[in-house]
Amino acid sequence: MKRLVPFVAALLLLQACNQAPALTPPTQPSATVRLPAVPGRPAAGYFELVVQGDRGALLSATSPQAGRIELHESMGMGNMSTMRPLARVPVRDGETLRFAPGGRHLMIFGLAPNLAAGGRIDLVLHFERGDAVTLAATLVPAGGDVAD
Repeated sequence: MKRLVPFVAALLLLQACNQAPALTPPTQPSATVRLPAVPGRPAAGYFELVVQGDRGALLSATSPQAGRIELHESMGMGNMSTMRPLARVPVRDGETLRFAPGGRHLMIFGLAPNLAAGGRIDLVLHFERGDAVTLAATLVPAGGDVAD
């Protein structure tokens, strides 16, 4: 038995060396969607995740429970706040990608009518490279606390 353990370990190591490197999916500590104050208006999505592997850029987000999702960024200009769409968000290996109130966020249009605070929605993030990543986001009411 003692001779078999090093042999099996060597086989596993050899097998791992012969496989193409896989991109490790990003880790996701939290994701939240703030429901709109007025039904029919867009919701806002927030999340934070550590990107692992060479993903290039976040290109888009989708959800089976929404019509469409846009990447946006809020900016302050003096006493005014403005928002602009983002075509892509570059990310690097090990970087924390943060979408939070007052900064980058998801604008979620056409939410399924049966969604309510306390429920969940799937957010699917699409990167330049690697597989899509699905985050389970908690739904919070308009004006409710979000995960930062």
